[in-house]
Amino acid sequence: MLNGVSSVLTKYCLVSINLTIWFKNGERALIELALKVDCIYIQFRRTSPIVKKTTHWVDIKLLCSRRSFNIGVVVKLLYKYMSNPEYFLKEGYIRASQLSALNDPFEATYCKEALSDLCPHFEICDSPSELISYIEENKNKIGVISLTEAKDNLLMWSHYANEHKGAVIGFWAKSAFNGNMFTHLHEPRLNSTSLFEGFEMFHGECLPVMYRKQPRYRVDRFDFDYSNISAEGQDRILFEIFQQKSDEWIYEKEHRVTLRLDQADKIIVSDVHRLKNKHVLSQLLAIGSEDENGRFTVYLDKISDEIVREAYANNLVELSFDPSSLYLFKVGHVNSIIYGLNVSQSTIDSYQEDLHNYRHIEQWKASLNHDFYTLEFSEIERT
Repeated sequence: MLNGVSSVLTKYCLVSINLTIWFKNGERALIELALKVDCIYIQFRRTSPIVKKTTHWVDIKLLCSRRSFNIGVVVKLLYKYMSNPEYFLKEGYIRASQLSALNDPFEATYCKEALSDLCPHFEICDSPSELISYIEENKNKIGVISLTEAKDNLLMWSHYANEHKGAVIGFWAKSAFNGNMFTHLHEPRLNSTSLFEGFEMFHGECLPVMYRKQPRYRVDRFDFDYSNISAEGQDRILFEIFQQKSDEWIYEKEHRVTLRLDQADKIIVSDVHRLKNKHVLSQLLAIGSEDENGRFTVYLDKISDEIVREAYANNLVELSFDPSSLYLFKVGHVNSIIYGLNVSQSTIDSYQEDLHNYRHIEQWKASLNHDFYTLEFSEIERT
């Protein structure tokens, strides 16, 4: 039947049609078509009546131009500043930084007193202290991948791209099919607090950071929708404390992917012999490699048994207190690379062999704008 509910898609539309389809099992699908001057948007989502869980929107955009008629996904292009892109380009792994490796001492801080007041409304723990203990015991097992809307921020080029000698990689932050930027994100099988499939918190979605004056829950503990928290469990709180920062950082325009470190596809640690479980250690030594400097590397995405894979990863997460430990995720949907203005032509040439792994990647070079304090970008034609 027709549904007259409007959305942001209807703005500046020539024609907008909203449809609601009801299924026999009580589920419903909402479909919106919006015809604009240069494109057609199709938006689809499905809602389950059992637990009142709405899936993510799948957005399809049909671009209409004089040259072509293409179909693609309406997604956001986000950027990752890198001091040395060589390691990423060779294998396609990107780091999720654990708490000990993040540069903001206020990361994952929150108002414990206010959360304790909120806890009785959740019905997920016997006491507030139990919830607080869960958060404190597990927040070092979480990693974040930080992306940004801004490819031209001078401070970030200096701080995160080796004083303009690094690069910025452009990613499509969501794909049409799995809703994230990863080649194949491991879904946790162990230690999840969700009660139902589909309510896991760490599914690779990239969300904008919430910039705030005060830590989470202090003044806004009743301002968020927790209607699904019984199904999501304590991981809902563990997830969301990583999604905010002080508004001092607002210039970064950050978007984050928050993940469990035991979802990692590849892990590199120093002195793996520190692991407490010696049986797991012996098995890891058999499938991984250790270099002359004591750096141990294991490719968990090569392990077919997902329970074994996650068990190994769980043990390696013990070493997350060491900021030199690397928890890496295989990424797809790469759009572009922008070389810093201090990157030499010989360095760019050395990257070309690795770039054959990315068939449609765009290459750009930054340069100074001599009239304003801004950067300019010129595209490099691939040969």
